[in-house]
Amino acid sequence: MNVTLLVLIFSVVAMMVTCDLQLSERGAGPGCPLGQRLAFDINTTLEESKRLNNEYFDCLNPEPGMPCFYYSHVFLPFFVTEDTVIGENDRFLDSYTFKVVGGGRTTGSVRNYSEEEVLKFNSLSDSESSQQTLVWTYDDVPESVLLTKEGFIVMSGASNRVRWLCQRNSPCGDLTPVNLLDPDFFFVIEVSNKETARNPFCEHTLRFELHVHGFPLDPVRGLFFMQMTMTVIQTILLCYIGHTCWRLRQKTVYIKKRDGLDEQEGSKQFKAGDAMVKVGSTLRSCFLQLYCIIYRIVQNPMLDHFIMLVVLFDTSTLMAQTFQGVTVRTGWCLSAVDSCLLVFYVTEAVFKILVQGRTYFRNPWNDLDFFIVFMSLLEFTLSLVQSAGGFGSRHASTLFRVLKTLKGARVFRALRLLKAIRFFKGLQAILLTCLESFRSMSSIIVLMFLFLFIFTVIFREMFNESDPEHFGNIFRTIFTLFQILTLDDWSLIYMTSRDNGAPHIIYFLSLYILVELFTFLNLFIAVLVDNFQLSIRKRKLCKSQKSPDVKEGETQSSEKAVEDLEMSQAEIEEELHKEALRHASSGSKHSKRKIELICRHLQLLAAMDQHMQKYRSQACLLDNLVETFFTDRDEETRSDVVE
Repeated sequence: MNVTLLVLIFSVVAMMVTCDLQLSERGAGPGCPLGQRLAFDINTTLEESKRLNNEYFDCLNPEPGMPCFYYSHVFLPFFVTEDTVIGENDRFLDSYTFKVVGGGRTTGSVRNYSEEEVLKFNSLSDSESSQQTLVWTYDDVPESVLLTKEGFIVMSGASNRVRWLCQRNSPCGDLTPVNLLDPDFFFVIEVSNKETARNPFCEHTLRFELHVHGFPLDPVRGLFFMQMTMTVIQTILLCYIGHTCWRLRQKTVYIKKRDGLDEQEGSKQFKAGDAMVKVGSTLRSCFLQLYCIIYRIVQNPMLDHFIMLVVLFDTSTLMAQTFQGVTVRTGWCLSAVDSCLLVFYVTEAVFKILVQGRTYFRNPWNDLDFFIVFMSLLEFTLSLVQSAGGFGSRHASTLFRVLKTLKGARVFRALRLLKAIRFFKGLQAILLTCLESFRSMSSIIVLMFLFLFIFTVIFREMFNESDPEHFGNIFRTIFTLFQILTLDDWSLIYMTSRDNGAPHIIYFLSLYILVELFTFLNLFIAVLVDNFQLSIRKRKLCKSQKSPDVKEGETQSSEKAVEDLEMSQAEIEEELHKEALRHASSGSKHSKRKIELICRHLQLLAAMDQHMQKYRSQACLLDNLVETFFTDRDEETRSDVVE
């Protein structure tokens, strides 16, 4: 009997030890109730994260049994305490620490971090945060956030929002996509209340894997893409400069050979000059030649066509980013393309400023272009400064708000599509006419708002009881009158007041529509149409000034032809020959062969000009004959009809 009792006692003790060991492996402390453990509530976390972010984007290739979350969304984890004995679950509301203790690009490459790495990736202490190694931070970190001795954030069940940060030197700081898809990362999360537990005898520790996707482009890597794009542009520019210089060199050699200039004469001139002056003049000529090349590039219509194509492509990428699904899957690649396109915009602005100088800012289209480029550079610079460690980790939430506000400036890039209007003169004239019309329509707009305010007071005082939904306060009344101005559901407003004992509202509605819509709004349109007519007349007048009346042109050209024909060919040749000899003899730097060639060239120009004058006079005479023929024919036809 005693032996049986001892066996039973030893069996119970062994079972208790086994259960204690099992609970310790599952994360329950020695003082916790038997069978209790901490677990990650996946379903509640997905539901609450979707409610908080208003949407949920799963991974393109999710791992079975592993939750997947989007990087830009706030992560809202929930935990429960499971009782394996009775099968009940309670929400875990105790304080705890949230740490990233491992990670990898794939499930097979996940590794556990050392204690030093865990401290770097999770601690908010000043010594660790200055290294730009934080993986996450608490969303909207308050000033009085609770921290442990090591600098870990103390979280609780009611306050547990996580914002992924992934700074530059963290393991997820600079990720590249695979197969042009969004980058993803696998984290090993450890949740523990060892340092924050209310009951020191019941401690829980839980580890689980988390899949995060949709990591953005690192600003430093974006700067690398910009440098690569700038290198390509510089290479193309250098090739173009080299080709142009080679052509100029070949042309210079050809001219020297043609004019009979030998190398000995050039060497004598070089020895006679000062070496420093020659070097300075050479550098100056090189800079002038470079300026001429840049000027040709800016004035070339191909540059405007290329920039228009870049603007259209940039606009298409902006439109693609409005679809959240496209941004989630290809946000990294679109950001890289945006960095490359920014280089083209900056290069265009710099080239035009170098060529045009201060006159660049006198064009309103250039001012708009410069403003958009400046805002884009400011946004990129701030993100680059933050990535390089210009802001502390304690101000991470404030930085997110600032960058989110500045990202709104990216919408101004869509206005670059307006630059394409300069290629369409008709659209440009319409837009300029609309802008000029607003100056003359300011008085009409003031009158419209004045009468709108008067009718607002009248409707508010007389019909706020019969129709409080539309005339309950001053703001509802203004909105309703704007709605009536478009003739939208004004009959329903009338029927609502009529059913509530105010049928006389029809008189006030009719008066308001007559004054605002049929008077002021039509007057507004009339001024706009009148300005369009004035613009059309100005364009016709400019064209008529460039091409004067036909008869006046014929008369002037014929008189000029007669005056030119009065001079004989011998007199012209003699005069031009004397002028050429005078210019040639004024400088001793030209050879005799070159002087003869210049004289011959001027004689040919004089002969060509004389033949052109003869051709113009004959063309004028022919036009007069044709006009006289058709005029006489029209008169004969009219006389026949009259008879």
